[in-house]
Amino acid sequence: MKKKTNTAQPTKMKKILAFIVFCFSFFISWAQASSYESYIEQGLAAAQEQRYDEAIESFRQALKTSPDDIRNALAYANIAHIQELKGEQMKAIDSYDMALGIAPLNVPILKAQGDLYMSLGNQSKALLDYSKILEVAPNNTDALLARAYIYQQQRDYSNAKTDYDRLLTIQPDHYAALLGVAILFQNTNKPQEAIRRLTLLIDQHPDKAELYSVRAEIEAEAKQSELAIMDLDKAISLEPENKNMILTRAYLHLKEGHKHLAKQDFQHAIQLGVPQGQLKEELKQCK
Repeated sequence: MKKKTNTAQPTKMKKILAFIVFCFSFFISWAQASSYESYIEQGLAAAQEQRYDEAIESFRQALKTSPDDIRNALAYANIAHIQELKGEQMKAIDSYDMALGIAPLNVPILKAQGDLYMSLGNQSKALLDYSKILEVAPNNTDALLARAYIYQQQRDYSNAKTDYDRLLTIQPDHYAALLGVAILFQNTNKPQEAIRRLTLLIDQHPDKAELYSVRAEIEAEAKQSELAIMDLDKAISLEPENKNMILTRAYLHLKEGHKHLAKQDFQHAIQLGVPQGQLKEELKQCK
């Protein structure tokens, strides 16, 4: 069986260039015939054309021209976003730190840095950023969802529930939060309530493969194997190339003694790219 799900993944952050476009609009409103604004506009134009090194150099020239300008927070943030695009995550963290040194409660910059920390697996640092956002904007749904996810990962289920409840008060039909609450019941050993919540979600979103997969996982844990296999069948029919779901069904078939069906799923997973050597022992058990 696949590893127990800890929580619903929060929504991935928006395209990095969208932030740069936002900053473009901000700076245009300040545009003057000065070298600072010229450098900023050159940097934004270069970034939009994916001339990233040139963009960073233009932003740095602007910083040198007016080192005390409060707008430098956005200049540093733009540099950080470009560094992310270039795969220079640690340099991006340093640039975000510079930006937040100027504007410590800027929500978009805190969100961008928090999301970057999450992608790097540093949940503790991300938690600090999302919490700062919620000090300024208590109803920020992105920060609530992300922080609830981190609390779930840390097994701080009480605080996770508090954030999910607040989010659902703001937006009662928030899909990711509803899924997160269902998994919260799974993690707190209330499988039947988790299944009930997932069933309600499936009624609203019948084409979401992940819902059937998560419900199957809980059903398997509750020793309801037939129901779990039915849900996995449905999930795989919706996402026929999902290797994780196929492997999950394979292991469940193997556990239930359905060796022929398990072998079919393991072979299918191999066709989809899972290394054959990784499943060598499993295939032996299917004989």
